Amino acid sequence: MRNRGEIVGVVDFGSRAIRVLIARREHDGTVQVIGHGTAPGHGCVSQGVIQDRTAAQVALKRALTDAEKEARVRVGSLFCGVNGKNVDTFIREGNVKVEREIVELTHMAEARDIASRDILAPGKRVTSSISAQEWYVDDMRVIDPIGIRGQVLKTRVHFARLPAVIEDNIVACIESQSRELEDMIFVPLASSLGCLTPEDMELGVGVLDLGRSITGLAVYRDFRILSTNCFEWGGYHITRDVAAGLQVSFEEADELILEYGISDACINEEFADSMVLAMQAQASEERNSRVKLKTAVPGAPPVVERGDLDIIVFERAKELLVKVRQHLQARGLSKNLVRGLVLTGGASLIRNYTALAEAVFQVPCRVGLPNSVEIRPQAVHSPEFSAAIGIVRHAFEYRTAARNGRVEPRGVVVSLSRRAGRFFKRYFL
Repeated sequence: MRNRGEIVGVVDFGSRAIRVLIARREHDGTVQVIGHGTAPGHGCVSQGVIQDRTAAQVALKRALTDAEKEARVRVGSLFCGVNGKNVDTFIREGNVKVEREIVELTHMAEARDIASRDILAPGKRVTSSISAQEWYVDDMRVIDPIGIRGQVLKTRVHFARLPAVIEDNIVACIESQSRELEDMIFVPLASSLGCLTPEDMELGVGVLDLGRSITGLAVYRDFRILSTNCFEWGGYHITRDVAAGLQVSFEEADELILEYGISDACINEEFADSMVLAMQAQASEERNSRVKLKTAVPGAPPVVERGDLDIIVFERAKELLVKVRQHLQARGLSKNLVRGLVLTGGASLIRNYTALAEAVFQVPCRVGLPNSVEIRPQAVHSPEFSAAIGIVRHAFEYRTAARNGRVEPRGVVVSLSRRAGRFFKRYFL
């Protein structure tokens, strides 16, 4: 039978939906998404933590079944993303003296171990993506240090440290479908891999992954990850405000937000120095219109002023972006946004979110769509799938690195045996 290429399966445990992708890498390196499945979360995941394992298993089963049916393959393992306010991130360095002045795999492993030592903690798990590691030989950056001659090998690595209970519940959820968890990646990194271009990463860019309950941030420059962070709020906070202010259901609040978006008039009034009179008149007419509600609670008005909706959505969306701006300014990161800010994730679909972001950050902003892979299902051409596409890219990089011995595959037995081998090779051979 002809070899049809390497297959990976990935899952993105989002608050709004659980998404599964199946992708194939051809012999020429081309990556194709050949299957997808989506199942509503119904609250089973919030802020990166599984809240209801039974519901999460049901949703994963549905999404996985749909993806495998479309792809016409079955996957035995899954890659996934980790996210949330309880996940701490670090960028650390490790230096190793190079014996015989030629870098070997053992030097790379030892440098990573040294870099991770001060972040290890009881009850915590540490993970790192192969795409978030840099290597230097005698302070000169190299893509692949193996076989390079030099005196000192240095690595700079991005780590994500999460409570063990988060990983344990993800593992249990995946194993309930008779699959194994192959590896994990921090979601803001995955979103970046899923929607950025090489030019973005070189010149300097920020990625804002606007999820339902979590907003992730990643900043790059010179192909280096400078900072990542998770904020414990997202599009759901706008939904709650609209539901409370207009006294409607959460479902209708979501519909209103997507239908009307963020008001041009509110953006102009807040940020513009001057406005064209015609635009003012048009905006005034829109804000004086009325919105008929479908699910208003008994006794509440069934019709509201459009301006009331506009103000609620605008104020909360602006508040969330201002918090990100303050975070960047406090850490001196704003100067790195040469290519601006890329908004991705489900909430980035809200109309005029990029216009508001440009006004708040005073840099170019755009919506980040999945790239770098060939996508058959049209539904995947959406910012909601940027993280999942990034997990696909990570999965293939991880597989290649694992085959070449550059990363340790998951599993206690494998990990311990490799570490023991490195120890004996260094001190007894």
